[in-house]
Amino acid sequence: LVKKRKDDRHHMISVITTYSWSRRLLPIFEVSYQIIQHTVRESTTHVTDHTRKLRKIRHLYRVFPAHDSSTLLDRLNTTRLAKRMRHYKRNASNSGEGDNLLESKQIYHYNMTTEELAWYEWTQSRSECVSAIIQDGPTEYEYDNGRSPKFDLLRYRNPPSSSSYNFKLTGNLLQEVIRFNPSLLPPKILPGATVLASYPRSGNTLLRSLIERITNIVTGSDTRPDRALSKSLSLQHDLVGEGVTNQKKTPIIKTHFPERRGCMMFNGSRIILLVRNPYDAIDSYWNMCCTNTHTESVAEEVYERYSAKFRSLARHEMVTWVDFLKFWLKEGNTTFKEDNDSGEGSGPPLLLVRFEDLILDTESVMEKVMKFLTIPIGGTNMDQNSELHPFWKWRIRRALGILKGSKLKSGGDHSTPSSQTNVNTSSLGSYKPRSSHNESSTSSGQNRKLSSIGKSLSKNRYTEEDLDHFHQIAKDETIMHPPTQQNVNLLEALGYDIEFANFPNNFDQGEAQSDKFDFKYPIDNRNPSTVRINKGPELRPTESPFGRAMTRWRKSQTNDDKEPFPIKNQTT
Repeated sequence: LVKKRKDDRHHMISVITTYSWSRRLLPIFEVSYQIIQHTVRESTTHVTDHTRKLRKIRHLYRVFPAHDSSTLLDRLNTTRLAKRMRHYKRNASNSGEGDNLLESKQIYHYNMTTEELAWYEWTQSRSECVSAIIQDGPTEYEYDNGRSPKFDLLRYRNPPSSSSYNFKLTGNLLQEVIRFNPSLLPPKILPGATVLASYPRSGNTLLRSLIERITNIVTGSDTRPDRALSKSLSLQHDLVGEGVTNQKKTPIIKTHFPERRGCMMFNGSRIILLVRNPYDAIDSYWNMCCTNTHTESVAEEVYERYSAKFRSLARHEMVTWVDFLKFWLKEGNTTFKEDNDSGEGSGPPLLLVRFEDLILDTESVMEKVMKFLTIPIGGTNMDQNSELHPFWKWRIRRALGILKGSKLKSGGDHSTPSSQTNVNTSSLGSYKPRSSHNESSTSSGQNRKLSSIGKSLSKNRYTEEDLDHFHQIAKDETIMHPPTQQNVNLLEALGYDIEFANFPNNFDQGEAQSDKFDFKYPIDNRNPSTVRINKGPELRPTESPFGRAMTRWRKSQTNDDKEPFPIKNQTT
């Protein structure tokens, strides 16, 4: 830390503790360069000999955009606590009870750090669930603590080791649960790291936000935290786990490998493969490259001016999209992997999630995801049909804002489909996807979701020749399916083929159900293994102009981003 000496107003004293703290705290304060040099050239016109004099100036302080995940997490939780306070004060003022209501209701537990408080509130949530199940039985559980999920505090995977608090179910409650039925305890996230793999612009930010709202655990990413897009996610969209690949901190780690390598290598014990139709994913990838943002889209004039560049990118990226899916379907424990006699080293379990299903049937998809994260899979112990614990069902419905007036039962008929409850996924968290822009306010929520599927086709982003080329690539780059001894066209298998699957109308007509493709899910006759992430070559050639080289191209066309591309007016 830097401060002034009392006896000399022009000199500085630097107090540096450890190397770690110096890297974390010193950049927060910015001191004038002239002060450090002790002198400054006088700028007045009447000085002709350029006499160097001392400028009397105070410290200049500036908040530094920290990239350290722990600092960002503390900052985020502090902000959420402040918002929680303002929310309760506003409600107290509107009810006319004022300070009396605030005094009678403690908003948060005192004398704790934000990290300890996050774990304390999570433990209380699990305890309340266990108590309700013991009292009412395991058939149903519904509880509303009156706090919006947007005020929940996030935490790392493991509780703080230096804390004096015990974040476990203890005492009579735990003994009663063990005696009554140990299965009533809400299962924890399975050990190891689950890889969230996706081609860019396929919805991994939405899925990460949903998982964080359900589990209150920070999700990680293998992207360098100091990149512009990573800083945007951390500072503006509350995804503070950018650059975190330590499975002791997070159970979910996002990667785009092998489309591009991340900053750190790590092992994955399970794989969630998130897929989006290539037409919308490639169009969104183009906008991300041109704007260097996650949410803005370039104006139509940019498409017209650089139509040749866009068409070349689209045709090249279609090959990358197909190769990306083939890599993961063969890397994970799927029926696309050749069987061997021992069954060893057959890859980690894999769950395939389509982005279109995620926005159309959010509750059902998130139940599958939470089953995958909490129910052990391996050898002959896999049970994809196991019932999800009522606690996690409640957490899902609470995160989606569909809790009130519903009952969570152990049977399969506990709720209506998410498509009928009209979950507005674009409003979850601070991240606003491009698909939420320019939607008619008069149409229903479900119609808006359907219209966002294949929106690049409705906007005529691709010519007929481009679309024929896409489908020809899918036919040429098939993947062998050993059980049937057939070559699988991934566009057809995933319901994205325009001619045979009638995309995107098949989603509107209910003909693109993901449960038809059971080969994408783990099978039970193999022993799972881990996969090494970010080890090996990228899919694109080193000299490819459509990967990281798109940054150089954008800067060359925008005067080093000083004259950015025109942005689409998102208010019309």
